[in-house]
Amino acid sequence: MSKSLSKFYEFLLFFLLLGVSLVLCVNSSVSLAVIDGFKLWFACVLPSIFPYFFITTILTGLSLTSKISTKFSPLTNRLFNTGGITAYAYFVSLISGYPVGAKTVADLKEKGLIGEAESVRASALCSTSSPMFLISTVGGLMFSSMTFGLLLFLVHLLSSIIIGIIFSFYKRKEKPLGISCLPSGSSIDFSLYETTFSAIVSVLVVGGIITIFYILTEILLFSRILTPFIFILEKVVRDKDLAEGIVFGILETTRGYKAISGGGITFLTLPVCAFFCGFGGLSVITQSLAYLKKAKIKTAPFVFAKLLQAVLSFILGVFLSLIFYR
Repeated sequence: MSKSLSKFYEFLLFFLLLGVSLVLCVNSSVSLAVIDGFKLWFACVLPSIFPYFFITTILTGLSLTSKISTKFSPLTNRLFNTGGITAYAYFVSLISGYPVGAKTVADLKEKGLIGEAESVRASALCSTSSPMFLISTVGGLMFSSMTFGLLLFLVHLLSSIIIGIIFSFYKRKEKPLGISCLPSGSSIDFSLYETTFSAIVSVLVVGGIITIFYILTEILLFSRILTPFIFILEKVVRDKDLAEGIVFGILETTRGYKAISGGGITFLTLPVCAFFCGFGGLSVITQSLAYLKKAKIKTAPFVFAKLLQAVLSFILGVFLSLIFYR
């Protein structure tokens, strides 16, 4: 059986199982999950990432990238073993959050501005959540504590830089492409239609993945597949909200944060939230992989980087909890 035919049957089996699950759960809250997922995408994700998808696609082709690369090359070469243009991708990722960093790295790779090994290093570094989301939404709105949000962002920022340094050793002998590969001059070679179309498709993909994971979570809850995991974790952490948040956070971080916030801030709250912030959840990883695979960037090192960042974030979170929440 050919690989393409095998994938077809895998997708067919997946959608058949999904269809059966939806029929069985027709009287449950699955329909509400679709609405909740769509609301999250429409109210929070769409306004925040669409402008960045559009703008970064244009900026990638401007001489601005060359100027940024020239300025930051000494720093990024030394710390991350990447060209200075990675600084541009990292700043974009920090400002806009998941999964814009992955898309920016993918765009740079497709335009030939970064090399094969360099793109893997950049994908590990440029995958972050935004400070606005962590400080305002998670800290201010969910936990009613801007201090908590600031600590969460600090852990996230430090862990991303450390991961970038660690992955600088990935195929270290393969050096960055350098400034010579970057476009010069001030001409812009892009089509407004193509740029707009690309941005719209990107945000629709993100919205679809978010909604699918909301549906998947409800199906797993309805079928009680998640119940044993929640029960075991509750016995370990002795906090039902935290136990539910851990399980939900593996699938979709926003829902995980929301569940954890119901129990207030305890010693484990910051480390666990930091873990999921670094990991991103399966939803964010799926969104990121959609762009990285398209640009033919190796995805296994990226997934490993997210898991490593999650563990590192948890450890850093424990140290800060010992200071602020003991």
